[in-house]
Amino acid sequence: MTEQIMEWCSRLEKIFVPAVADVLDVMGIRDQCLRAGFWPLLPDVTVAAPAFTVREVYAPTKEFRSEEEKLRIFAEFFDALQEDMIVVVDTGGCFEAAAWGELMSTITKYTCSSKAAIVDGAIRDVTRTKELDFPVWYVNRTPADSDGRLQLLDFNKPIRCGGVLIRPGDLIFADDDGILSIPMDGSVDIEALISQAEEFVDLENKTRAELREGIPIIDVFNKYGRL
Repeated sequence: MTEQIMEWCSRLEKIFVPAVADVLDVMGIRDQCLRAGFWPLLPDVTVAAPAFTVREVYAPTKEFRSEEEKLRIFAEFFDALQEDMIVVVDTGGCFEAAAWGELMSTITKYTCSSKAAIVDGAIRDVTRTKELDFPVWYVNRTPADSDGRLQLLDFNKPIRCGGVLIRPGDLIFADDDGILSIPMDGSVDIEALISQAEEFVDLENKTRAELREGIPIIDVFNKYGRL
């Protein structure tokens, strides 16, 4: 990750997702918020980082993978995963099996030093993953294992997660309000986006403080031009 991207992520983590969503709206970019239905496993967590994309598909079989085969898949996956990234998983809408659990969280956090996971599907091992203090956003839960049910198709390729096209390296920004993806293909002026979002947050903080003092909303709006 470049120093510039690290700086952008650090600044994003000091604000909140709705502010950036509002600026994207102003910029005319209205399709970057992942659809409603994702839940944060941990409360009060804000993360921003480049996406490491994963695509899985529901492919039920009565044959289970050998331990050697599972080890090979894990090794390929985690060898490609870099530190300070967010794993983004597209399951094609599968809730029949867990696409993420304690083992994935443990390796992602402690071996790869990555920040979080976004799973457009189901997870399991919820209590133990919470104990790891590893942030995961997910859509559903199930105790069913992925072995014999989900097949890893590829990673570090474009995917759709929450209805949004996400390319490897796009900036993922998530908090309690939800998740959005910021394209890194040159279609968005990232510096302008973050700077304007920071200004929005500053104005909202001032607006909120004066409204709590009982100042009429019209006076507050005329002063700051934002509610």
